Amino acid sequence: MAQVTAEVQRDIDRLLDHLLEAWQELPQVAREIDEWDLIEQIDYIEEWAPKESQAFHLRQLMERHGATEAQHRRYEQLERLMRANRPILERLRAS
Repeated sequence: MAQVTAEVQRDIDRLLDHLLEAWQELPQVAREIDEWDLIEQIDYIEEWAPKESQAFHLRQLMERHGATEAQHRRYEQLERLMRANRPILERLRAS
């Protein structure tokens, strides 16, 4: 395993913060998105491809460089949110 640097740890924490927030807010957004104008709706949906890439990058960082126990717990929380809220995201993409 590569040496874990403070910079990598910060990157992992930053990605966890960003992705947890995005996936947590998804149910609320789904309830409100019909009130948005069409451009905002499209922008929001299109912003999910980069977020999914970030989740993949996060997994790679954690596998290659390691992560703290707290980061692993937060990542498990993220995975649960992703599984639970993926149907919402798919429904928004289909609309």
